[in-house]
Amino acid sequence: MLEALHYFLDLKTLIWLFPIIFIFHDLEEIITIESSMASDKYPKTNFVEMTLRMRKKLGSTAAELAVSATWILLIISFTAVMTAKFSSNGEGFLMFTAILNLFVLQASMHIVQSIKFRAYTPGIITSLFLLIPYCLVTYSFLAESGQMDWQLIFTSLPVSLIMILVFLVGNLLGRYFIR
Repeated sequence: MLEALHYFLDLKTLIWLFPIIFIFHDLEEIITIESSMASDKYPKTNFVEMTLRMRKKLGSTAAELAVSATWILLIISFTAVMTAKFSSNGEGFLMFTAILNLFVLQASMHIVQSIKFRAYTPGIITSLFLLIPYCLVTYSFLAESGQMDWQLIFTSLPVSLIMILVFLVGNLLGRYFIR
């Protein structure tokens, strides 16, 4: 099946799709976050209560999330541009892979939340139909082209952890600018 995708896609196209996939995913979250936070249809489990508290601390309004998403989009776009520029000589995939790892982590978190909440959570639809397929195809293309190996995967994991902190700056900006 992936062979058929090679007819329509190449690694450069997947790199340029990186920010676009993020935009679609975050639009779903921005559009649905406030109604989701106001809903009391969720079961009152410890996990649900903890998740809702964390969402409120990180920014639970659409405007706060939009500021945060803009910050992250800038970083993702810069990463896509730099990866596309330097990928022709076989370099520049560390940051791309690190953020791709975070896409997988975020999609997984949406799935776990939806299971635990036993309901729709913001971002689950695009996680299932955009993020996960995009990440799997991109990992596959990176491996097939020889750009990704175990060393890159292991090196990218600590960078992914650092990028979580960088992305959280967007949440602080959202809370600062939207009062």
